[in-house]
Amino acid sequence: MKILAIDTSTKRLSVALSDGENILAESSQLTSLNHATKLMPLIERMMQEMKWKAGDLTRIVIADGPGSYTGLRIGATTAKTLAYTLDIELAAVSTLELMAASTGQSGFVAALQDARRGTAFAALYEDGKLIGQERHVTVSEFAASLPDGTLITGDVDLSEGNRFKKAPAAFDYPRAGVLALLGAERETVAPHAFEPRYLRLAEAEAKWLEAQNES
Repeated sequence: MKILAIDTSTKRLSVALSDGENILAESSQLTSLNHATKLMPLIERMMQEMKWKAGDLTRIVIADGPGSYTGLRIGATTAKTLAYTLDIELAAVSTLELMAASTGQSGFVAALQDARRGTAFAALYEDGKLIGQERHVTVSEFAASLPDGTLITGDVDLSEGNRFKKAPAAFDYPRAGVLALLGAERETVAPHAFEPRYLRLAEAEAKWLEAQNES
């Protein structure tokens, strides 16, 4: 198995190559959501360094959200196009699950992405298993529901009161290498039918609907 894993769901662009059991190559970089110009050159460079050709790939694994609307669209379009044109498998993994798994820690791990206006995309995991469901929720409400000592990963600060632990910086971001390993055994999805999971409307869509309701 030769896997290309792609995560464009946050401000950090991450790409990895794997044989399904080992991370063979991985690159993560902060791009301020400028993924459109960075993604394909990064994939091509890593493939060249590994001496892989596009036809060698057998599976694409994509982080399917929640996260940046634009970032998710870029990643989804790239993954769907590659899977369809190469006629290979496509699998998807939750971005929040990936964030929690990338900490390398067991016990309670909460993954949060800032969704503005005091809200976050958030989920709680225990030993890698999702507790409840992924949510778009107010930060205060989610924090109140967490057990003391929960490890926090993501770009939301819950340090007040010393109830929680923060993941070390080296493990506090989603890694495409971990994504590749998680996605190696996931069920595949049809490329033409795949869509990212946003958990909420894009801000522009929400404003448009609000305007329609007021008219």
